[in-house]
Amino acid sequence: MSDDSSDEFEDGEPIGWSAIDDSAKAIYGDLEPLHWGTVIPYSLGGPDPLTGVSAYPSRSQQPHFHYVTYGFSDLYEKEGDDPEWSGYGFELTFRLASNTHAEAPIWVVSLLQNLARYVFETGRGFGVGHTMPLNSPICRESETQIRSITFVRDPELGLIDTPNGQVEFLQVVGLTDDELDATQSWNAEHFTELMTKQKNPLLLTDLKRSSYLNDTEFAKHVEELTREEGASAGIMTADQFRVIGHPSVGTFALTIGALLAPGLGQRLRGRIPFQRSFSVFGDAGELRFVPADRFSIEVEEGLTSVRLKPSQAESLVSALTPKAGTFTFPDLEGLTLIIEPTEITDNDGNVTDVIG
Repeated sequence: MSDDSSDEFEDGEPIGWSAIDDSAKAIYGDLEPLHWGTVIPYSLGGPDPLTGVSAYPSRSQQPHFHYVTYGFSDLYEKEGDDPEWSGYGFELTFRLASNTHAEAPIWVVSLLQNLARYVFETGRGFGVGHTMPLNSPICRESETQIRSITFVRDPELGLIDTPNGQVEFLQVVGLTDDELDATQSWNAEHFTELMTKQKNPLLLTDLKRSSYLNDTEFAKHVEELTREEGASAGIMTADQFRVIGHPSVGTFALTIGALLAPGLGQRLRGRIPFQRSFSVFGDAGELRFVPADRFSIEVEEGLTSVRLKPSQAESLVSALTPKAGTFTFPDLEGLTLIIEPTEITDNDGNVTDVIG
């Protein structure tokens, strides 16, 4: 992308683009943002799905840069079939604390473009409460503890109506690894609400901060509410799992990637004891864990159901760590759990790390 504040409009009236501009103007008035525009449109083979990203200097709460994307929604004429929503129905924002930057850094633009590639390539959009591990520092050139993200509705831009349908501004919020674990065991929306009330009203991403769970009182609140409420998320998407064998012949192996294992364990701990099922969706189909009075496994086309008691779920959780190995369980007869190493790759497919 180029650092360019010039107009980038294609043929047709930029009615969706103007709606985003008007929303930002309601907050920042005539303040001109720093703007990065796409050199070669994605539709013509360019590498960047987003048409543009703007960054506004803000002094709300504390000095920070407020990034806003253009491209997830319909910027010109209406393209999607859904009359209620414009495009994917959202644009992304990001608030970076400016305590180490004199002007808005471009690495945030690269992050937003990478998130856009995921959406455009998979067709899967983001929503409030979604979480994502990044498997590396959010800014690769830093030693920050922020290594994961979640999504909230931007507290200032919110939800708008445009001629092409509604657009929700989803703010990307940086989390530490243990904070991500807490959202998986409990509820990402409630966790960020607690952050807003006690720590960070606008949910700025500050590369210098340590985990909020280092605060004993904050951690105590999270632990108490997790015990009371359990885990809210009933599904996750992950491709590194497969089912081998069939329970009817007495052999059944569940193979899971080391990167997936801890998150699955945390979700099982927050779901099964509360009589809530949990599903993992991926290329191998659906893997569903169901609370039951006794252990059993059912395999259908595209669906594997594992029924188990809370105590049996806890046995499984004890082995779901990011460490490769093969595990059997006295109370889960016939089930073998295999945890395989997960290779972490960069955008070019080069292996940068191995988990497990």
